[in-house]
Amino acid sequence: MITRFPTITGDPVVVACSGGADSLALLALSCDAGFDVVAVYVDHGLRPGTEHEAALVSATAARFGARFEQCRVHVEEGPNLEARARDARYAALASIAAGGIFTGHTRDDQAETVLLHLLRGSGVAGLAGIPRRRGNVYRPLLDCRRAETRELCARLGLTVVQDPMNDELRHRRVWLRREIIPALERLADRDLVEVLARQADLLRDDEELLATLATEHATEDASAIAAMPVALARRVVREWLGSPPPSLATVGRVLDVARGDALATELPGGDRVERVGGRLVRVATGDLARDPVRFPLPGRAEFGPVELEAWIEHAAPAAWPDGRWTAVCDADLVPGAAVVEAGRRALAPVVAANGTVWRVGYGIDRRVRVSSRTTRYLWLSAEIGSR
Repeated sequence: MITRFPTITGDPVVVACSGGADSLALLALSCDAGFDVVAVYVDHGLRPGTEHEAALVSATAARFGARFEQCRVHVEEGPNLEARARDARYAALASIAAGGIFTGHTRDDQAETVLLHLLRGSGVAGLAGIPRRRGNVYRPLLDCRRAETRELCARLGLTVVQDPMNDELRHRRVWLRREIIPALERLADRDLVEVLARQADLLRDDEELLATLATEHATEDASAIAAMPVALARRVVREWLGSPPPSLATVGRVLDVARGDALATELPGGDRVERVGGRLVRVATGDLARDPVRFPLPGRAEFGPVELEAWIEHAAPAAWPDGRWTAVCDADLVPGAAVVEAGRRALAPVVAANGTVWRVGYGIDRRVRVSSRTTRYLWLSAEIGSR
C-alpha cells in the first residue's frame, strides 16, 4: 500500500474511525507509523446500532495502543444529508485538540468525488477532487485502493463494520459506486477509478497554480480584473466574493460589472456588486434602501458606506475635477441645506436641494453649474468608507 503520512511530532493525531475497512486500516497504519493516535468515532444519530460500532473501534484502538473518544452530533434527515453529516463530522473532529486529523479517503473515494462534482457542473477546483491536505486535515491513503484496505483488515483479523447506508442507492455517492462506475468501466473496458483519480491529480496541480496566482493578483481594481486572462479573472473574483463559493453564473455577472458591460449585479442573499470609482465594491443588503439624510452645505453627511463632504471656496479651481466623485458648482445656486437620497445605484446616491444638485459618480446638474458670474464655489466630495 502506498501511504503518505505527514511529519507531525509531539502532538497527538486524530484518526477519524467509523469502523469501516478504510478507517480501520488507517488506524492500524497510523499506529504502526509511530504516531500518538486518538481514534475518534463520530455518531451522527442517523441510525440505531452505533453503540456496537463504537465499541468495535474502541477495542481496535486498544489493540494498537491508541486512545479512543466518541463524539455525538445531531444531523436531521433531509436534503443534502451526506454534506450536512460531513460538515458536522469535521466540526466534531476539529473540536479535539490535536496536531492533525487523518481521514481514510482512498483512490476510490477520489474517483467518486470527481464524478459527483462533474454532475454538479463544478470547475477546476471541484474536478481536482479531494486534496491530500486541507488545513490540518490529511488523507494519507489517497493513493490506496479500497480493495487494499479490505485486504489489510483481513490479514490483521479485524472485524469491519458494514454501514447499511452504503447499500442505499438514494445516496448519490452510493449510486455512483454501485451502479454508474461499474457500468462505465464495462463500457470503457478500463479501470475508471484510476482514470478519474489520475485526472484529479493533474487538475490539482492546475488548481494550486491558479490559487497561488489569484492570491498574487488579488485586487478590487475593475480594469485590472477585466484585463486578466479569464481563468485568472474568474478565480480572483471567486476569492474576492468569499464563502459560500459563488456559482459560475454569479462570477460571470461580476466580471460583466468589472468590464463595464453592466452597472451592477445582485448576489444570492441580496447583496450587490457595483463598479465605483474604477473598483468593485460589494454593497450589503442594508445599504440598498435607506431613508434620505440631511446634508448641510457646507458640512458632512454619511449615506450608508458613502461619506460626503461639502465646502466653499472663493476662487475658481486651479484644476477642475471631472464631477464624478469630486464636483464643483455655484454655491449661490444651491440652498444652504440638502438631502442625500438613494439613486439608481446603492453607491451612487443623489444630493438634492430643490431638485437634483449632484448624482454621485456621474456629475452635477446643469442648473447649478459654474458660470462667469460665479463668485462662490461649492465643492462636493464623496468616497466609500471603510465599513
